[in-house]
Amino acid sequence: RHNELLLTQRASTKLTFRSVWTNTCCSHPLKDMIPNEVDTNEEYPNFPGIKHAAIRKLRHELGILPQDVPFDDFHFLTRFHYWAADTVSYGEETPWGEHEIDYILFIKCDKEPTLNINS
Repeated sequence: RHNELLLTQRASTKLTFRSVWTNTCCSHPLKDMIPNEVDTNEEYPNFPGIKHAAIRKLRHELGILPQDVPFDDFHFLTRFHYWAADTVSYGEETPWGEHEIDYILFIKCDKEPTLNINS
């Protein structure tokens, strides 16, 4: 509606990347979920599983209701191999970090979603 991007700031109590500004939400797909959240390369470019995971995590992390982010409105943009050391929280010799394949999804909401950041 306003062509704005929702960014989030990680909690200062998180184990890693404390208080860091980041993307809206990570999907973190889980195995054995219903509906299925794990995709295969054959599902390119639709990747339905990662979209289901994103809907679940938007509700879990931000309290955004599934009806505010309809499955069919998600658009897969790309995926990439990502690695980052958490030098912000632990300094240059950090044992903590992330090493993953990230899927970039985009959704434009018709109305501003209701957020419940303490959900």
